[in-house]
Amino acid sequence: MTVKKPITLHLHAALFDVDGTIVDSSQPILDFWVNFGKDKDYFDGQYVFDHTHGWRTFDAIAKYAPDFADEELVKKLEGQVPDLYGAGAKEIPGAIDLVNSILNLPTESQRLAVATSGTYDMASKWFNILGLTRPEAFITAESVTHGKPDPEPYLLGRKSLGYADSGKTVVVFEDAPAGVKAGHGAGCFVIGIASTYDADTVKGFGADIVVPDLTGVKVVDYDKHNDTFKLVIDNYVYASEQFVQS
Repeated sequence: MTVKKPITLHLHAALFDVDGTIVDSSQPILDFWVNFGKDKDYFDGQYVFDHTHGWRTFDAIAKYAPDFADEELVKKLEGQVPDLYGAGAKEIPGAIDLVNSILNLPTESQRLAVATSGTYDMASKWFNILGLTRPEAFITAESVTHGKPDPEPYLLGRKSLGYADSGKTVVVFEDAPAGVKAGHGAGCFVIGIASTYDADTVKGFGADIVVPDLTGVKVVDYDKHNDTFKLVIDNYVYASEQFVQS
């Protein structure tokens, strides 16, 4: 059996999606969509769940139930998801340790931003459920005009951390096709997590590296001179040639 060599990355910053990346909220969100469609003959909650992962809820409702595409209503509905269905939520293995290790780097400014398609209420409640501190840069559905797959959320995340310069090395952690596309569009490379979809599917989305979860992704050092931290990945399913060679 071939033993894979660990991959080492030197990064200026990291950007995280939330649902499917930090928290496994798939069951709560499916429950929400199914319940939303109970009194709508034209609305298939399972279908919408299967085809809109990574989208803003508003964008999904605007497409599949346009009569309910009211921003305040959608914000209210989504904010209730953790309250009504949150018992089914759980950590993506390794996410809490990884997020905390980046947030606690010995630097003057934070190196981690959240850029989620979820609303502020829902995303912040997931962080509360997991006992995680919210980063200062917390980009949510309300923060942008165009949601994923548009790169705006991740471009704003880079800018919020002070690493908008294309010469800076920034990684995006994602699980959904819309997010992978948005990450690449923002000039980042993407670590895909095989949580919502299997590893081959995530690879097919174009992720540069695919991991089963975040238990094998560790921060091991901070280089003050180069203003980078070192990320070591020792458990991965796939990595593009450039990362294997390096």
